Amino acid sequence: MGKALIIVDLQHDFLPPHGSLAVPGGDEIVAPIVELAKDDRWSVVVATQDWHPRDHVSFAVNHNVPEFSEFVYTSPIRRNETQAATLWPVHCVQGTQGAELAPELVHTLDRLECDHHVVQKGFLSDREYYSAFHDIWSDHHTQLHGLLQKHGVNEVSIVGVALDFCVKSTAVSAANLGYRTTILKDYTRGIATDAKAQCNLEQELVQNDILLK
Repeated sequence: MGKALIIVDLQHDFLPPHGSLAVPGGDEIVAPIVELAKDDRWSVVVATQDWHPRDHVSFAVNHNVPEFSEFVYTSPIRRNETQAATLWPVHCVQGTQGAELAPELVHTLDRLECDHHVVQKGFLSDREYYSAFHDIWSDHHTQLHGLLQKHGVNEVSIVGVALDFCVKSTAVSAANLGYRTTILKDYTRGIATDAKAQCNLEQELVQNDILLK
């Protein structure tokens, strides 16, 4: 069985110094991730890409409220289901520079000997996505699971940004789908860095049989 490297959202808008939703220290992990992608252990390397329309539901401006406001989403399919959320600055809009992957990563992907793919998420305007496998309602699914199955993958290592949002959610989905799942901590950066947040994150990963190393 195969091993996959999943590189989450290594895009301009998530990277300092100019990203509209920059993750602190995100620029520090670009070069290490590029080197990691070249390792011959991987059956397939997948880079994920937030790919939002301008009217995306997660943008604060589309609700006429301040950025980082608390909000409650209602399922677009089951109107009795809700989820608490945060509304974000405009980021990773389709076709903009902010949505582009870090150029060093693009350059490396094009030269890998193993198979490699870019999987887009967040392209439906009426729903939020954190996991690279599906939206927050688990109704709309990306092509990621199918790609991994095609390559006979049973083990995934996950890196990128942000550790406490899309990296974590992608890992939880992978574990729930039966993949042996590891987050490579040194190749991630998170938004929340306080001790309590770190402890809560680690507990959640343990509960989901996800290795953080």
